[in-house]
Amino acid sequence: MTRVLIVEDDKLVRKSLISSFEWNKFGMEIVGDAKNGEKALQFIEEQPVDLIITDLAMPIMSGIELIRIVKERYPKIFIVVLSLHRDFEYIQEAMRLGGAIDYIAKIELDENNMDQILHRIQQRIEKEYIKQQQPNIQDIDAIDFGFGFVSPPKVATCKLVLNELMEDENIVALHNACIIVNTPNYSVEELVTLLIESEQTIRPLLCVKPSNHKEFSEMKLLINKYYEQLLFYELHHDMQIAIKTLEQLPTTTDFLKQRINWKEKLPSLDWIANQDDFNEMMRTLKEARLPQEQLEAHLTWAINDCKKVYGDILPENIDVPDNLNYWSDVESWLTEVKRKIYMTVYSSSYSAETNQCIIQAISIIKKNLASPPLTAQDVAYQVNMSRSYFSRCFKEMVGHTFNEYIRIARMNMAKHYLLYTREKVRVVAEKVGYTDIKYFSKLFRQTTGLLPSEYRKINKKGGVK
Repeated sequence: MTRVLIVEDDKLVRKSLISSFEWNKFGMEIVGDAKNGEKALQFIEEQPVDLIITDLAMPIMSGIELIRIVKERYPKIFIVVLSLHRDFEYIQEAMRLGGAIDYIAKIELDENNMDQILHRIQQRIEKEYIKQQQPNIQDIDAIDFGFGFVSPPKVATCKLVLNELMEDENIVALHNACIIVNTPNYSVEELVTLLIESEQTIRPLLCVKPSNHKEFSEMKLLINKYYEQLLFYELHHDMQIAIKTLEQLPTTTDFLKQRINWKEKLPSLDWIANQDDFNEMMRTLKEARLPQEQLEAHLTWAINDCKKVYGDILPENIDVPDNLNYWSDVESWLTEVKRKIYMTVYSSSYSAETNQCIIQAISIIKKNLASPPLTAQDVAYQVNMSRSYFSRCFKEMVGHTFNEYIRIARMNMAKHYLLYTREKVRVVAEKVGYTDIKYFSKLFRQTTGLLPSEYRKINKKGGVK
């Protein structure tokens, strides 16, 4: 059983996490909770913990500092980041520390996807356990030149088959994912054929063949450090065995770049109607060569941010799937997301430019919900449309009049504040654009059937979300 510690300064969020997940279903149990990093360290010193789920922005000791200390003192503890922070670079810092294996956006907790989240974390932990059990890198100086084979977790099987063809000293494992083979009597193509024809199942398999000794040294560095990315980006379901020259692969410098900016591109939805924008977005993302875990965390953040802005009009089932085994899976999934959003959101009655103006209007609305009054005239002006034409297009595309949509968006945001903050009802009302708390409470009751205080109280007991 995986022992879990929840670290979050907001008591409501802690209790919601503990009560909302079916932990036992995924072999986990909550052993404690803490309101900051300092309290978490005190708990770990007294009781064993396998997994920490921690917020990043906390008083006294932040989640970032907690991760640093935990990875130094307790390297076998797994960490999952929990955050409402919109700037993903802050979350990236946690993952770059080598501690965080996954990321949960608090907005995910509003959805009916608790099982999906825990299943994803469970899979990540299993993968990390395999990595921890790998032996140390062996000395490969004995081999002056050869080919590289990358195939976790099939390297042991691959080595077994190759041992029937050559002496053991010609096969050296870098670790459980990569081996270097000195093959004076075989070409890499011949070896691959022999491996395929063997009774063993050896897939996925990437074979790298350098052309000279300088490339051989580069190959060793590349496959040893970035074997997971190489398999993820260079293979796909229809080609689970690949032979690549070093020139066909990215360099170690390419992997070190790892910079991708989703802040403006994806949430704008420009890529939905513009194929060139979509292609450019995909090219940039692939060139970042992020490790699979970080890539999935990026996608989770981006989709959640998108849902936060456009959730009222987006189609269902656009969550990041669990089975993104290769880059081609990411391409297929995002292509399908693009198609779903286009079919659901974009109206064939209007031009692509008009559609994009309404999408932009929704973004403007979400960013200014706390700034009354928010009028159709103001928003129409910002997207360069006349008020009457804007109102007509908005109603047809969104399914609600401008004022109806404002009310729905404010009520949805109010629900989130009530569930995941300790703000007083008056403060929540002001944050969603209502200065009159009585009027806000009346509208909230008309929408949910409950007063704001009742809604929060019931949720604390594990009832209505």
